Amino acid sequence: MSKIGLQKDDLILLAGLRECPVKITLHTDLQIEMIKKTARTEPQSIPPIDVAELPDEKTLVIVDGHARVQALKSFGIDKIRAKLHNVQNMTEAVILHVRLNQRSQLNPLRFYDAFELLKENGYDSKEIPKQLWLTESYSRLLKISLSEKAKVRLERYLDELASKYSVVYLPVYVVEAIGKIKEEYQVEAVNMMIQMIPQNISEFKFSFPSFDQLEIAFSSFRKEDKQREPIIFTMKDSKTYNSSQSKPLSPSSSKDESDFRMVPSKEEIDEAKEIISNAPHRALVKCPHGTKYLVDMKDHTISEVKEKDNVISIEGDSSEPVFMIPPQYAEFLQLNYGDPVYFKSFDSPKHLLKFAEGIKGEDLRTVLISSHRFGR
Repeated sequence: MSKIGLQKDDLILLAGLRECPVKITLHTDLQIEMIKKTARTEPQSIPPIDVAELPDEKTLVIVDGHARVQALKSFGIDKIRAKLHNVQNMTEAVILHVRLNQRSQLNPLRFYDAFELLKENGYDSKEIPKQLWLTESYSRLLKISLSEKAKVRLERYLDELASKYSVVYLPVYVVEAIGKIKEEYQVEAVNMMIQMIPQNISEFKFSFPSFDQLEIAFSSFRKEDKQREPIIFTMKDSKTYNSSQSKPLSPSSSKDESDFRMVPSKEEIDEAKEIISNAPHRALVKCPHGTKYLVDMKDHTISEVKEKDNVISIEGDSSEPVFMIPPQYAEFLQLNYGDPVYFKSFDSPKHLLKFAEGIKGEDLRTVLISSHRFGR
């Protein structure tokens, strides 16, 4: 490959520019509108774009600045200042585009397109990440097999997000989690992930599910026969812990036995299968005192599971928050199963003291959590 280098700065016509055949950058509607606003009021303040010039001196390819070109064209501006780079062919133009946009807002799915283009033009698969100057996470991405249908579904979802939010970022771990699944199940996994994300929330609250959440949600797809083993979270209370049910701790371990998540028995798994109903987005939580909860990661609800006369019933979501208190904290608070717990915040020590003086009843206990020292 020839050396890609900067040739000169120049004022060039927008009409003669071609788009890069692979674009890894991701621009939202709001970002483009902001550039258009600048183009309308202060076009001279828009930074120069980067253009790859092929040997024929007629083919000019945008390698950085597609949104700026789009904004200027919309207002009839026909020229823009550009940095011209020497390249030998279109493949080198794509390489330059990827190199120049490492710190931009990216669509990681487009790295697959760049990878395939370089392979088709004779580049060694192992050397492509180095040619593109990819970070370790993006280099790892190229080793993941993502089906075309799953890729298209993710692209459509990113387009939807780009029309709603000013900044859109698809974490690499999301693509990795989907890529671990057999290709015939990947579209279903993408749809499941989208259902896990609350709809119509503010930009500041929007986020993709965490890696751990996706590992749980997608675990059912990784079975060879697609038999969906139920997900059970259970922990034994330190008072009722049976050491024969788990490997004992070594003398050097500092963790308490109650901190360990127990391996469910066959009976517990069979019971969970009946409750979860083979749904991958459901999990069963078993508290130390025996209460069971069904967690639905699709609609973000938690429901109590009750059993009477061999009939299992699931109580509907009460729309109230549910707090799971570890045994050691419950013991510190001197709580018994069924005791009500109330939380109240105070703006100042004065309000706290006024509240404390008004408490009636000898059975009430108050625990204060604060980073400040209180005193009269």
